[in-house]
Amino acid sequence: MNSAKKLFDECLAEIPAEVKQEISISFAIANRIDELLKEQHLTQKEFAKQIGKTPAEVSRWLSGTHNFTLKTIALVSNALHCDIVKVI
Repeated sequence: MNSAKKLFDECLAEIPAEVKQEISISFAIANRIDELLKEQHLTQKEFAKQIGKTPAEVSRWLSGTHNFTLKTIALVSNALHCDIVKVI
């Protein structure tokens, strides 16, 4: 194993499980929103206007690193007429 890969693996091993889970969920939400926008033939700009947000904010959401609030998830779910997160 090369030294860069070994160092990367060591750093990754130090990340707490809950942080890994948080990142995974955040990326899953971003991917789901992106899928729905494509299915509904909406650009990020059009969607942002529809929900009263800036295109830059929607872009941050889709980066996968945004910490979504329940309010934002509900707003997006309602606007796209589809659940973004399903708990039950």
